[in-house]
Amino acid sequence: MAADHSTLLQGIRPSRKILAAGEVVMRAGDKVAALYAIETGRVALSRHGSMVHVAEPGTLFGESGLFVDTNPVDAVALEPAVVLAYARPQVLLHLRAHPDINLAFSAFLARRLNAARARIELGKLKGAEDRVTAFLIQAGAAQGWIKLGQPLSHIAADIGLTHEAFYRTLRKLVDKGALDRQGRRGFRLKTDHE
Repeated sequence: MAADHSTLLQGIRPSRKILAAGEVVMRAGDKVAALYAIETGRVALSRHGSMVHVAEPGTLFGESGLFVDTNPVDAVALEPAVVLAYARPQVLLHLRAHPDINLAFSAFLARRLNAARARIELGKLKGAEDRVTAFLIQAGAAQGWIKLGQPLSHIAADIGLTHEAFYRTLRKLVDKGALDRQGRRGFRLKTDHE
């Protein structure tokens, strides 16, 4: 959905919002106004003061708000950002009018739910090495070379580690021969029979 949201939302004219770092996009409890797409920058989504997700460029956020009356989370720009706001009534009308797009949107929501469940599972693992290894397996590094699409510091935060602990653990896995690394973001877990 990250790359194709503009196709799925084609025909809906968004409003463009230019945000400063710290600027609020939406507040929990406020009436839902829109579905949002990030052009540049990052936006933190938090519930009761605890960050639950960081939306990156090319991704949507606020999709769960389409189906409730009030925003479930706060959304605040972490850095200067440009966000497209697709008005809720127009998005819902668009989904009703286009069953194929509605199905694609449902598939997107299912992928987001699965990714959230995977992050919760990772967060329950105790040691950093277990958590990093499980993340790499989920990302496909046990099947071959992968190139991670976001900075390692963002991944570290996503799996509940400091970036220092994440980098140390990657180095430890490389040093003990369990992980191959290419450049900054290329990784391959070695299998037992290598």
